[in-house]
Amino acid sequence: MSTVAVVGSLNIDLIMRAPHCPGKNETVIGGPFGMAGGGKGSNQALAASRLNAKSYMIGCVGNDDFGRRLRFVLTENGVDCSQLHTRKEAATGTALITVTDEGESSIVISQGANSFLKASDMVEAKNIFTSCDAALFQMESPAETVTAGLKMARQYGCRTFLSAEPPYSLPNEVWSNIECMILNERALSFYASSSSRRSVNSMAKDLLDRGVHDLVVTRSSRGGMVFSRSGENFSFDAFNIRSVDNTGARDAFCAGLCVGLSEGMPMRQAAKFGSACGALACTKIGAHPSLPWRHQVGALLGEAGDDEYEL
Repeated sequence: MSTVAVVGSLNIDLIMRAPHCPGKNETVIGGPFGMAGGGKGSNQALAASRLNAKSYMIGCVGNDDFGRRLRFVLTENGVDCSQLHTRKEAATGTALITVTDEGESSIVISQGANSFLKASDMVEAKNIFTSCDAALFQMESPAETVTAGLKMARQYGCRTFLSAEPPYSLPNEVWSNIECMILNERALSFYASSSSRRSVNSMAKDLLDRGVHDLVVTRSSRGGMVFSRSGENFSFDAFNIRSVDNTGARDAFCAGLCVGLSEGMPMRQAAKFGSACGALACTKIGAHPSLPWRHQVGALLGEAGDDEYEL
């Protein structure tokens, strides 16, 4: 069993179906409404646990019903919440999500308590970092917290992962502390400071030159591309599924990749494992409800003709 510390955000998602996302000054008559757990941090912690990893959640919620609901769901799914802090200064993070009939989503987030996750909380989580194989970060937390956490996790022997969404500027010191960075093409262009149309390969080289060891560029239904300082560059395909809601799919991919590599899978195998996790997360509405269990991932890989994945 691998052990994964997840540092990041927790939200309650308020989800509305709609024929399309509204434009400027447009009102759209929507469909069914639902509420589910979300936030990139809690999604990835829950996904890792369902993939049979020992998962730890490091983050903040408010002292409210939403926060208590998130803590209960994570704990019930085997996630260790001993470093999930309750903040009185703010409400639990909330996301307003519109899901179209094609399964695409648009999201507006109120950070709430997530903005109160501090660098000092990374010091308090030292014992978790020392006991984990990997630490997985996202960017719905303050930049100084992500920077301090990556540095501390690397210092204590964790394999560090950064899911770089939504992208914001990072200090130069952080790059050498990222072992594996996962981002889409828009974020890649942001970090490569590209105002012209450069190739993905060229932009990826910029980030590898700064110290990142492995770079995974996700391309939604087109799969993804992996670039490595070791020189093993390749692309991988997405699974052909009917998407109902892609909310949480990227988080499922990140968790699957992290768990796979932590278990010793080669990068090619781990990328395909993560891709299966992301595909399955598109088949249900809502982030938490859609995150797949290990046996479901194994079944999808088996259908695709892969019998090398342990359940």
